[in-house]
Amino acid sequence: MKTSELKLDHMNELKRLFLEVFSAEPWLDEWEDKQLTLYLKDLTENSNSLSLILTDDQDRMIGGALGYVFHWWEGKEYYIKEFFISREEQSKGVGSVFLDQIEAVLSKQGIKHLTLNTEKTVPAYSFYQKNGFSELSESVFMAKKILE
Repeated sequence: MKTSELKLDHMNELKRLFLEVFSAEPWLDEWEDKQLTLYLKDLTENSNSLSLILTDDQDRMIGGALGYVFHWWEGKEYYIKEFFISREEQSKGVGSVFLDQIEAVLSKQGIKHLTLNTEKTVPAYSFYQKNGFSELSESVFMAKKILE
């Protein structure tokens, strides 16, 4: 397995994989093609975007990490907005390998912190804990709906 930066010619395969993962349990997202295209562009086309993919030995995309690099008082930080592994590769240790490879990429770029948000009610929560992530007791993720 190999981790590399997302390239423009990966976008169709990225969309396919993203839909495969997030249209199923436990998320059941209902993405329209146009909205998904806009969302992925938001994540991948900014000057501070860092989008990584995981490919298998046949160069088939099996994972993605889409996020941003921020400058913080303690140094650079990578915030993962979306992390996903192909459904057929889940629960096989592939996600842990991908995170290890991401950490190696980040270390080479001098990035000191890796952050993300997830829900406590989904399997990803225990996956992240198993891979060394911990809750920040002083922080809370908040949201406010302004349109129905």
